[in-house]
Formats: sequence, C-alpha cells, structure tokens
Amino acid sequence: MIAVAPATAVDRSDCLHLLAAQLAELGIPLAADRLAAAVDGALAEPARGVLLVARDGDAVVGVAYVSFVWALEHGGLSAWLEELYVLPALRGQGVGGRLLDQVLALARARGCAAVDLEVEAEHARSASLYARAGFRAHARARWVRPLG
Repeated sequence: MIAVAPATAVDRSDCLHLLAAQLAELGIPLAADRLAAAVDGALAEPARGVLLVARDGDAVVGVAYVSFVWALEHGGLSAWLEELYVLPALRGQGVGGRLLDQVLALARARGCAAVDLEVEAEHARSASLYARAGFRAHARARWVRPLG
C-alpha cells in the first residue's frame, strides 16, 4: 500500500536521490550542492513549499514538490507543482496519482486558488495523469533565464 506524507529531515537523502533522477531524466543540469540547498530550504521553511514522499513500506518510491506563490493571475495564493517523480519501475501503478491527490489536498488546505504545473511535450503519460485530475493545458510556452 502506497502512503504519501510530507517529507521530513529523515527523508532528505531519498528526496535528493529521486529529485536528481528527475532532473537528469528531464536533461536539467543542477549541481548536487545546489539541489541539496534547495531541498534543505524547503524542509526548513514550509511556507516556501512542501516536499511530499510516497512510500511503499519503508521504501521511498516517489516525490513531489509544491511551492507557493502570490499570483495575480489567480487572484492570490497559488501552488506550483514543480516536480512529481515516481521510480520508473512503479509508473502506471497509481503512485503519481496518490502524490497528485495529496498535492491538491495540501493546496486546498493552504487556501490556494489554483495549482499550476508544466509537462514536457513528450511526456504523454504525465499529461494524461494531469488531465484525469482536471488540469487543462495552456497554449503558452514557459521561458526561463538563469541568473547565476
């Protein structure tokens, strides 16, 4: 049975491992020390965002990270589902859905008006998960400019 709960300091290593795998899968270069600093910052300040872990028994098999922003587009507090990653061997078995359900519950509990996310164009399985949960695609392109 998959259980989902907020990550604690005990889960730090598992979160780092899974998030590094997620970023590598997406081709996003991020030095290990920068990822560790970001995870530590999230664990230290829950107002910034929350890491959730999915466990199968004692094993952490999935992770999600949701951050919070004050968005004019949504009229106030909103959530940004930045990462949702499930070990490849367990994809298609409901782990991602369980994580997403908890993200939505957490956002509602915090009073968020909406949850935003992005999906890589070639990740049809992920897009299907989000569509089943009531998300709709924007006809926008996300742009980024690293500052450091």
